[in-house]
Amino acid sequence: MEERIRQTLADIFDSTVAEEARLQNLGGHASLRIYWRIHLPTELDPPRVYPRGETTLMAMVLPEGLDPMESAEGSSSDAPRPRELPFVNVQRYLANIGMPVPAIDRVDMPRGVLILEDLGEQMLEDSVLQARAGSDPEREVINIYSEAIDLLIRFQYAVLRDEKSQSRQTDCIGFTRSFDKELLLWELDHYREWGLEAQFGKDKIAPYKDRLDACFEAIADELVHAPRTLVLRDYQSRNIMWKKDTWILIDFQDALLGPAIYDLVALLRDSYVELTPEQVTELVDHYIECGDSIDLPWCSDAHQVRRLFHLQTIQRKLKDAGRFIYIDRVKNNPSFLDYYDSSIQYVRHALSQLDGFDELISILEDVEPAFTK
Repeated sequence: MEERIRQTLADIFDSTVAEEARLQNLGGHASLRIYWRIHLPTELDPPRVYPRGETTLMAMVLPEGLDPMESAEGSSSDAPRPRELPFVNVQRYLANIGMPVPAIDRVDMPRGVLILEDLGEQMLEDSVLQARAGSDPEREVINIYSEAIDLLIRFQYAVLRDEKSQSRQTDCIGFTRSFDKELLLWELDHYREWGLEAQFGKDKIAPYKDRLDACFEAIADELVHAPRTLVLRDYQSRNIMWKKDTWILIDFQDALLGPAIYDLVALLRDSYVELTPEQVTELVDHYIECGDSIDLPWCSDAHQVRRLFHLQTIQRKLKDAGRFIYIDRVKNNPSFLDYYDSSIQYVRHALSQLDGFDELISILEDVEPAFTK
């Protein structure tokens, strides 16, 4: 893998830079992509000119033997096959509508290497942890998340503005795939298969399957008819970076059309940073107020936004819980298991805010130990 990166660096710069660069493996978290920080040599004669005048770059190395065009998160069955790497495609769209994204310096598909701008190490999650050690942690955390919500609103408004523009950016793959009912149900079934059946046995879950299916159908039916826009899909505290006084988006390659509330749920019902119910309520209200002030059409109905927020939380966090078990058992990565119980507790709280889901509450009380903790 290091050799692939060095070959790409030689193409961009020269063999001396490629040989003397120091490569630092940063891993890939839940992704099959592996990230490396490239420390470029600075004492060369003659001196080299590096992009943006910076002495580090980031390499994204694609997995060998797998289709780089496939989404690890799944997509609608009728979505066309991408003609270019989704990360590159969506990055270009976001940059064109004025969103802060990392620069792409080289796409080397034959070697499976992308060379990107290095955004450093300050994630939104890090800023929240620092704020919680400050003098006014509650307010500082609210302020940080308010900035992330403002960035989300800016993105959603830019998408709406682009849709109305005569020079609309029409090549973004995100507009060709969607959270249709099939995908929403697939994600809920992912929880049943891995969160329930894989953990507790198919025989134990079988008597509840028809009732679960009916509950999942009701959730998917309502969400598929919710107001829709382009969603980034994983807009959360580890995918928002801070560099030069700016929040920057990363991990957007799975963007698709979906419920307008989806990214807000991803942010405020994060697996890595838990907010109190009071903080979540305040931040949802901030989203509604600010979104309505710039005419995001769905923000004109505050009651609907709040209901859809809780409904999407149920769908998203059940999927997340199942995904964590899947990643452990299929990919041999147990690092996400610590977030299983909190995901189920998010579901429990969301259900407590909604009418009409007594059946799902009853089932989860019977079959999901984490639900009653």
